[in-house]
Amino acid sequence: MKTSLFSFVAALGLFAATASSAATAAYPPLKDRREIARIERERAIERARIEAAQRERQRLAAERARLEAQRRAEQQRAAERARWEAQHRYDGHGYR
Repeated sequence: MKTSLFSFVAALGLFAATASSAATAAYPPLKDRREIARIERERAIERARIEAAQRERQRLAAERARLEAQRRAEQQRAAERARWEAQHRYDGHGYR
């Protein structure tokens, strides 16, 4: 009887020790929580910086594409104007 009682008390003690250690592991100390919060803030700032850089690259790419399309349109207008002038160069000069 003494052995079973001792075993029961030992098991209860082990259970209590395990439960208390599991409870402390779930909540890190205040210093660790502050460190975790600081790391999360740094990560959020870095993520925001990366996203801003991506948006800037996309804006610059769109601007380059717009300028390239504008340049092509101007070249096409210049070529059409040159063709028109070549076709009508001698119009109205008495060469009919």
